[in-house]
Amino acid sequence: MDAFRARGFFVVRDFLDAEGRAELRRACDVALLHTRALSRETGHSTPRISLLTDGVACLQDDPGALERIAALIGSPRVCALLSGLACPGEEDTPRLKDAHYYHEPTRRDWDGDWHRDSQLGQADPEVERAIVATTTSVHFRLALEDDDRLEIVPGSHARWDTPDELRIRRGADRTTPDMPNAARVALRAGDACVFHAWSIHRATYLRAPPRRTLDALYAFARPTVRRWTSPGV
Repeated sequence: MDAFRARGFFVVRDFLDAEGRAELRRACDVALLHTRALSRETGHSTPRISLLTDGVACLQDDPGALERIAALIGSPRVCALLSGLACPGEEDTPRLKDAHYYHEPTRRDWDGDWHRDSQLGQADPEVERAIVATTTSVHFRLALEDDDRLEIVPGSHARWDTPDELRIRRGADRTTPDMPNAARVALRAGDACVFHAWSIHRATYLRAPPRRTLDALYAFARPTVRRWTSPGV
């Protein structure tokens, strides 16, 4: 928890043993292989599939695979890693938002954009700034093969951007390798990483070596519910 507060991420070495990794990879690969067979883009030119949207239809033919994935991302072991990470005033119960399976693209290599997940769908930086300051969203990432693709700016989850960071993240040079103070997070197969989704981060996407990383996204803020009323009420 101290590492998360200070740096915005922490790594748990050997979270899953070789037998557990092999079982989980077989389950996730069911979705990936079916998705690649059905699409010329998703699973080929993209670096990830959603196991709850893209992959769930494929997993209908193998319900055991979906059960193995769900058992892991909803397990007490994972939830224990997320306990206490919420902002003051937020509920401490993590809510699963999505689960992705990161893989190597089959067509080309490219560098990802520097971003905070908080900017997605937020055109107004001031609105985004309020989200960063008052809410928490975290990734639980589990490497099923060695994975050193993730880069993070440590501590950026707990503050707003410097002028250089904002210029890169919101500007035209979002793939530059020259993000100040960025650190690479190298995971060995079986390692897990928990990181704040509002951190400034990115990944690189390469055709080789193979990438097989499960990522589950959780939020803590109570969801906003719009209550509709009948006309004239």
